[in-house]
Amino acid sequence: MKKLLIAALFITGLSIKAGFAQSVLSDSTLTDTLPAYDKNLQPTDLSSAKPFPYPKSNPANIRLYVRVWREINLEDSTNAILTIPGHSLMETIMKGIEKGKLTPYEKDDFKTKLTAKQGKMRFADSVLVPKFDKDGNQISSKMVLNEFNPDKIVKFRVEEDVFFDKQRGRVDTRIVGIAPLINISTSADLPANMASAPAFWLYFPQLRYALVKEDVSDPAKNIFDVTLDDVFIQHKFSAYLVKEFSPGGQQTGLLEPGSQEVHQLEQKIAELKKSIWQNPKGVNEKKLAKQASNKKEDKL
Repeated sequence: MKKLLIAALFITGLSIKAGFAQSVLSDSTLTDTLPAYDKNLQPTDLSSAKPFPYPKSNPANIRLYVRVWREINLEDSTNAILTIPGHSLMETIMKGIEKGKLTPYEKDDFKTKLTAKQGKMRFADSVLVPKFDKDGNQISSKMVLNEFNPDKIVKFRVEEDVFFDKQRGRVDTRIVGIAPLINISTSADLPANMASAPAFWLYFPQLRYALVKEDVSDPAKNIFDVTLDDVFIQHKFSAYLVKEFSPGGQQTGLLEPGSQEVHQLEQKIAELKKSIWQNPKGVNEKKLAKQASNKKEDKL
C-alpha cells in the first residue's frame, strides 16, 4: 500500500512538472531566456533634450567689438552635415514653425513677429494649371501654389557677435540669428549674394531647442553623438563674411564673397582678437586702421 502511494505521488509530481514546463514553453515572452540587448547600441532619444546654457557673463565685463553677417552655402561639401534627409537644417526649421515652437521674425532686430502661415508663405511659388472640359478641351486656367520643397533652400545667413569677455578671459563668437535665403529677381551685374534675401529671421537661442533634437551622427565618417546644435555651437560649418557692423556705428552694405573688402574685414577681426590683451580698456579702431595703413605703406 505504501509503495502504491509513493508511486502515485511520483507520477503526480511528474505531471505537475510537465504541465509547468508546457506552460513556460507556451509563454511567448520567455524574457529570462533571451540575451539582454546592449543599451549602448540603442539610438539616443532626443525628444526631451535641451541645449546646454551659455556660460554666464556679467554685462559689465562684456565689450562688443563687432557684429558680422556670414552666409552658409549648402552646396559646399563641407556643409553636407546640414543637409541630411529628415534631419536637415531647413526641415528642422519648418517642423518647428509648424508646431508653433519657432517664431519667424521680419528682420534681424527680432521685433516684428510673423505667424507660421506668413512664414511658410515666404517660400510659396505658384504655377499656372490649365482646366479642361470632359472632351479634353482647355476651358480656363488657375494659379496653384506649389508644395514647399526644403531642398530649394541652399543658403542661410548667420548673424554673429564677436566680443571679449573680460571675466572669462577670452574672445567669444556667438550666433544671434539665422535666416534661410530665397532667390529674388535682380540685375545680372550685382554680386551673387545680392540675388537672394532672407525669407525671415529666427532667434538662435530659441532655435537651439529644435536643433538639439536632431541627431546628425555618422559613424562612417567618425561623427558620433552630434546634434545640429553642436554643429552651430562649435562652428563646425563653412561660411563667408558678407557684412559687418562696427562699434562706431558704421555698417557696411552686402559685400561680394571673396572681395578685397571681405578680406580686409577678416583681417580686422583677427587684429581685434590679437590686440585685446594689449588694450585692456578697449580697442581703438581708428588706431588699428592707422596701424594697418602704415603696414601697407611699409610693404610698398
